[in-house]
Amino acid sequence: MSLTNSLGPVACHSGLSVHVYHLAPEPVVYQNSTDLSFSPTAFTLVSGIDSAVLVDAPATTAQGQEIADWIANTIPGKELKYIYITHGHGDHFFSASTIQQTYPNATVLATKGTAEHIAQQYTEPFLTSFWLSLFPDKIDTKPIEVDVLPDDGTFELEGHKFQAVEVGQGDTYNSTVLHIPTLDLIVGGDVVYGNCHQLFAEDNTPELRAKWLASLDKVAALEPKLVVPSHMRSDNGYSPDHVEQTKEYIQAYEKFLTESNTWQELEGKLKDKFPDRDGSFILRWSCQEPFGADF
Repeated sequence: MSLTNSLGPVACHSGLSVHVYHLAPEPVVYQNSTDLSFSPTAFTLVSGIDSAVLVDAPATTAQGQEIADWIANTIPGKELKYIYITHGHGDHFFSASTIQQTYPNATVLATKGTAEHIAQQYTEPFLTSFWLSLFPDKIDTKPIEVDVLPDDGTFELEGHKFQAVEVGQGDTYNSTVLHIPTLDLIVGGDVVYGNCHQLFAEDNTPELRAKWLASLDKVAALEPKLVVPSHMRSDNGYSPDHVEQTKEYIQAYEKFLTESNTWQELEGKLKDKFPDRDGSFILRWSCQEPFGADF
């Protein structure tokens, strides 16, 4: 099942419908260059008869408005009840308040661990040195308000259970995936990737990369029939195969890292192995980090 930004649903079952919006790669400013771009990102909307849940919100204000307009066109007349945040990277929540301008009754939900990570992203000097350097004048720097989920990680939409599954390590700590059993659907956050280069700046030891692999085993154990990675291309489809393909990339990175003497060599090996993957900035940063290059 593959589509671009049409209004047609990816899946429908028992009163729930799933739509996915594919946001185009965003140029970034990195090391005084604008030649690199952030990865394309998918945003999942699960709607019932009268209300809906959006999974994650983009980085920039303009992107947030793009998503809000898409929601309004996709489910006209329905209420956006929740915005669920899968993990604490700013490109998954900064524009939540922009979306709330269109849907003021939408509540932002996250696990306790994700809420703590969200708060960290607003701290200085990190906010300025990282996010504002990548997206100058494009980000709302006012912290969003987050409602913390109960310890069991569950919430409901029109009687259907939504389960925040705390897997631990993805491309960052305190990562979750969202499981909707009614649909046999996993929204993978930054635990499961599509055809985009994977981020390793926060998985900079073999132990952390092993934990990411273990997290993918937890996802596979849920036996989903549909998987929506956060970073994917619009032509990738929503197969559970994304889980195994994410593991294959981690294993390749591990191997190539031990064989490379420079970040350029590591980047070249990954480009050769995965020529169809997007996300040139993430690839560059992930290859430079082990060799101590300045951000």
